[in-house]
Amino acid sequence: MRRASSFTASALFVSSILITSLQRHSDACYLLPHRRNVRQDGRSLTRKSFFTTVMPSLLMPLVYQNAHAADDLSTTKEAAQYIKKYANQHFLRSVIESDYNFLYRGLSPDANKQLVDENSCGLVIKDEPFDLLDNETYGSTAAASYFQSLEVQMNANGLSIRPSNSHMGTTCPLEAAKWGTAVSIWPIGEQLNSVQFAWMEEGGLFWPTPTSKSSTPKTIAHSDGTHKTDDKRLSHALRGDAWEIMFRADNGFLAVPATFDDKLKQILRQKQRESFVTHHYH
Repeated sequence: MRRASSFTASALFVSSILITSLQRHSDACYLLPHRRNVRQDGRSLTRKSFFTTVMPSLLMPLVYQNAHAADDLSTTKEAAQYIKKYANQHFLRSVIESDYNFLYRGLSPDANKQLVDENSCGLVIKDEPFDLLDNETYGSTAAASYFQSLEVQMNANGLSIRPSNSHMGTTCPLEAAKWGTAVSIWPIGEQLNSVQFAWMEEGGLFWPTPTSKSSTPKTIAHSDGTHKTDDKRLSHALRGDAWEIMFRADNGFLAVPATFDDKLKQILRQKQRESFVTHHYH
């Protein structure tokens, strides 16, 4: 996840709108608002992104079972319907249990421009390069070395989620906005091990790591929806104040601009109430 370097005029317009909306989250996460980020050597950071616009009549070639035609996501209601129908159920249950705390990521300028051009409320992003092991992502060879050591550690612990097949998300939209337009992300698919999550057990960031010599190594928590407590544990992480959560989404993920958060939460809550009534009284 490389930080954004430059934007088109339309992308800048949307980003400026986003910051006003994201200020509502300042009580939950106190990080700085969106800005252009540069490396220590003064060079701007960028992110490559491969995405597919969700438009009417466009067939999404998703690689999981029951591949489906993409819906028209021109409204927040349609994005919510897409989430209820196609988002990973373990993740969706965890979001509900967290009282609808979302996981965020910064959208690349090109993907943001596509949202503007198509007047869409969401994109399905797939085949985005995994860049946690790339020196340029954080502009630091130390960071790349750290994630490489994390790769070895997670592999040794028998985890199939690791930096080489995952992306980094955050529970704070303001933090996500440092990397591009902030979007909530919704992993797709139910195949075993295709959607997984990892975070620091005590919360906080993967990188930078604690610099104090007295700091003890952090334990990595993991959730893939196969254990009874997974929903509860992930929901706890989603409530964290600017916690980073690594996520694996083999079949891609839906990205919805954070400007639609309030409306999206309202609709998802309503759908959950309707589902509860239908289940218990019919």
